[in-house]
Amino acid sequence: MTLKAKWLVGRDAPRLLPYVFLFVVISEIGIFKVQSLQGPFVIVNYEEPPKSTNSSSDVYAPRATGPLVLDSKPSASIESGLHQLSLRDGTLQDDKFRDGTPRGVKIRSRKSRRTAIEDRINCTVVNGDIGEAETLTVNRNEEYIIEYVYNTSDVKEKALRVSAISENSNYMYPVLVVVRQQQGILSWQLPLEPPPNMETMEEYTVVSRTLCPVKNYRVNYHTSLENTQRLFVDVSSSSPHNLNFTIEVDLIDNFHVTLHNERYFEITPSEPAFYEFHFPDDVDMVLVKASSEDDFCSVISIQNISCPVFDTEENVKYGNVYQTMTYQAGITLRREQYPEGLYIVSILLSNDEPCSSSFQHVYRKRSKIISLTVEEKITRLEYLAAIFAGLGFCAFFYIVTVILACISFIKEKHKDTPDSRLLDDTILNFPEEERGSPTCNYGAVASTSVGVAGEAKTAPAPSLTRTTSDSSLDEDDIDMLDDVESDKDIIRTKTYPYVSDLARKNTRVLSKKSYLYIWGLITVAIFYAVPVVQLVVTNQQVLDASGNQDLCFYNFWCAHPLGPLSDFNHVFSNISYILFGGLFIVVCIRRDRQHRKKTRMNYKIDKYFGIPQHFGLFYAMGGALTMEGLLSGCYHICPNYSNFQFDTAFMYVIAVLCMLKIYQTRHPDINASASSAYATLAVAILLGVIGVLNGTLYFWILFGFFHVLACLFMSAHIYYMGRWSLDVGLFTRMIAWCKSEVSDCHSILKPMYCDRMILLLIGNAANWGLAIFGMITTPKDFASYLLNIFLTNLLLYMTFYLIMKLLLTLDDDLMYTPRDKIPVF
Repeated sequence: MTLKAKWLVGRDAPRLLPYVFLFVVISEIGIFKVQSLQGPFVIVNYEEPPKSTNSSSDVYAPRATGPLVLDSKPSASIESGLHQLSLRDGTLQDDKFRDGTPRGVKIRSRKSRRTAIEDRINCTVVNGDIGEAETLTVNRNEEYIIEYVYNTSDVKEKALRVSAISENSNYMYPVLVVVRQQQGILSWQLPLEPPPNMETMEEYTVVSRTLCPVKNYRVNYHTSLENTQRLFVDVSSSSPHNLNFTIEVDLIDNFHVTLHNERYFEITPSEPAFYEFHFPDDVDMVLVKASSEDDFCSVISIQNISCPVFDTEENVKYGNVYQTMTYQAGITLRREQYPEGLYIVSILLSNDEPCSSSFQHVYRKRSKIISLTVEEKITRLEYLAAIFAGLGFCAFFYIVTVILACISFIKEKHKDTPDSRLLDDTILNFPEEERGSPTCNYGAVASTSVGVAGEAKTAPAPSLTRTTSDSSLDEDDIDMLDDVESDKDIIRTKTYPYVSDLARKNTRVLSKKSYLYIWGLITVAIFYAVPVVQLVVTNQQVLDASGNQDLCFYNFWCAHPLGPLSDFNHVFSNISYILFGGLFIVVCIRRDRQHRKKTRMNYKIDKYFGIPQHFGLFYAMGGALTMEGLLSGCYHICPNYSNFQFDTAFMYVIAVLCMLKIYQTRHPDINASASSAYATLAVAILLGVIGVLNGTLYFWILFGFFHVLACLFMSAHIYYMGRWSLDVGLFTRMIAWCKSEVSDCHSILKPMYCDRMILLLIGNAANWGLAIFGMITTPKDFASYLLNIFLTNLLLYMTFYLIMKLLLTLDDDLMYTPRDKIPVF
């Protein structure tokens, strides 16, 4: 009996019998696997022959689950349990069956699977030196491990950079490079594989990567490293042909960046770079500035000092803060965010789409030279100085306003009022028996023309009785009367009208209608500002959480954060809008009270003298200025292209309200109502949103035609003083007018209202030019384009008003000038 049999019948046999029985049962049901043997082996799924097999000579071929490896020996055998597999001359045989009877059944693997690997993989270890290049050849049978040994004290303030080059590699059979440190691994292939879902215009057969220093791995924060470190670079390939490669490991001497020390370096999509920075003891905030003369799209990323470093196009966004860059980039950093220091990572993207979808560089080698500088930001004392300087500037105007108000109050208190001299009934242009009566005749509606030299000529006109009021809050209740309509046609179509002709409605009613502007503004402001504040605060939180600074378009080189705001200085700069808007409202309140006081003393001031005083539009202008400051500050919390309308919406409102107020001063009866004004602004903002979301050429063409038609409509309304309507009879009236004017050629060349015609011609020329410019160039920033339209019209009308005021107004103090002597223009 053999030694093995003697051992089986020993005293430990009963303990092993269950295991032997289990192994026999597994063999009986046909499960047989050889999974781990030293040296060349074969993995076979051995299955029992089908029960229908009657002949012992039938051949059964099981499925092989692994490669069949030939040993250098002429034959090899594997024995397990009651089965023995032998490999002889490439044939796999079962030499033993369950009952020990020789079987001789041949077992063959399927034809689609290889039964042997005829080539052996040779791995060669090469000792490399830092700073020297190693050029070798690799294929599927040859791979190399290059070992570098260095001392940690030699690279304490430096970093290692590994470069790999393989000019004849390809995407089918790339060269695989794996860099192993004591704590960390880095791998890539040559040529460099493009990022997922992105196309690259060239192959990068040169890859250079900076290794994260081993001392910066988190596990080493409280432990000490070995003084001697080893770096392994494994190079392999599946190519059947020889591929040449070159490996070089260098030391980066200037790995640490210091304040105000400019550094130049070159990057490519396959050669990123990163540097280390630590805050000096006396510096709490710095600005990382990067600039380049090339407009290739790149990314500047800031990451904590920890390994691994995210310095590839696929994972750079996993860092703390990142920002795309073409020519310039800037990121403001605080010590409290990076107490242990930080890495400044720079990578060049494989295409320019992340920076802009409007351009893409082709047939150009993607290489970018970057200038990197770290500068100190302003201190807390400078923050406070800038804040109080801005507040002091606004406070100066408050103080000046208070002083002027006091001086004006003292002068009015000590001087004689001009009521007894200027408010004489003899200067009013109505019959003597009705002077001093609240309800009096309008008198002869004289057509008086005032020349440039100031000479007045009066022509007789039919006598009309002046009504106390021809309107209420609902203008339709009286405008339907035929006599009132004829009255308006006679008065408003005079060649040289005066303020008295266009201030015939009840002053109290017009004043109440004027206050609808401020209440409408408050309603619009609340419903518009609440979602704006919610949106920009959410954007700021998303920016802080994701680190994607491309969400907000700051002027990064000038942005100074404070508290939760990334750009506090631009947000705070809008405080002047709010303070001056409030000051304007306070001044309006004072003027309103003064006017009410004078009106109570003599009602004729508000009825027959001076420019009609309606303060509702003034209050709305002050409120709009305040809201512009608030919404502009909200915009600068997270400025970008989509929410630029927050900054411009109330600029539209200010421009429209200013034009309405200028027009209301001498056209109080025909000024636009609050509802129509805000409806027009709503249409403008809606067009602004459409232009931002879908500013196609078709939109610009439609908007241009709409712009021109709106100008024609407004021109007709202004030229005919509101005595013009857009209805089905418009074309009939135009044909009749043309027929009547053709008979007299001189009347065609000489318009009835020359001053208004000149204003409208200049205004239409400017607006038509803007419409044509928009359709031709299709500017990207539609909100700014729309704002330019409003501001251009405001500037034109204001200029026209000032010129006509200087030419036609004879008295500088219009407070006590009769309205029938104040010309309309």
